[in-house]
Amino acid sequence: MREDVLSLLLMFGSRCLLYRDRWSGRLGQLLKAFPFEANRFVIASGDRSLSAVYVSTNKAAPAFLICHGIGERVEYWATVQRLFESMGISSLAINYSGYGESSGSLSTKHCEEDAIAACNELLARGHRSIFLLGFSLGSGVVCAIASRVRVDGVILCEGFSTLREAGMAIGLPRWLTSVVPDVWRTVDRVRELEVPVLVVHSDEDRLFPLSMATRIFEACERHGELIVVNGFTHNAPIFEPAEKYWQPIAEWAKRRSSAAGAERLFLTRS
Repeated sequence: MREDVLSLLLMFGSRCLLYRDRWSGRLGQLLKAFPFEANRFVIASGDRSLSAVYVSTNKAAPAFLICHGIGERVEYWATVQRLFESMGISSLAINYSGYGESSGSLSTKHCEEDAIAACNELLARGHRSIFLLGFSLGSGVVCAIASRVRVDGVILCEGFSTLREAGMAIGLPRWLTSVVPDVWRTVDRVRELEVPVLVVHSDEDRLFPLSMATRIFEACERHGELIVVNGFTHNAPIFEPAEKYWQPIAEWAKRRSSAAGAERLFLTRS
């Protein structure tokens, strides 16, 4: 029952934000100008079909699985994927179940299953160095699955400490957040991870404060790194993408990819 309430809240929040963009004309503009129409395909996730966009560079280079925020679709990430392509990073962006052309309904369980299916798709396409990139809501998704898939690292952008605290940060009453299960406890999850974690947060994020990112980074202990970027509001890295925000992420992934590749080679020879 509590999980059903949470699913309804997530669905309501996502629909409100997407309808806002539809009525404002932003979604139409994004769809009309979308540059990766030929890069669309479908991924199976259980009995559901997920719409996805895959932009490939070098199979030996890092590949990012992009798990987007609650009010986004894959089309919102086109400029960021183009930036990654110019930086030598492959990327796969998926619509969770219930988003865009993806079938099914939105729930925390489905989001996790969808991300695992997408990660397996990257492996099937020959990518050896995969990184999970979660933005906002997606930060909870990638932390939840990181120990269940083979990846070289986790990247958390504008993330939250726990889903319950995220709900209170956006203005939901405490009594309502206490009704739903406190899943996606990012601070607790990162303590359990054995792969490197990069936490990226803007000092101008007024939705999820920088203090949340600091707590996540501190919980990572020795396997974490924190990058604080100046001047971006919560969604600005997507709607106004800049190298200032995304270039350090690409460089970090390349360093970690090289280190992980060297370790795999050493273990193979041993």
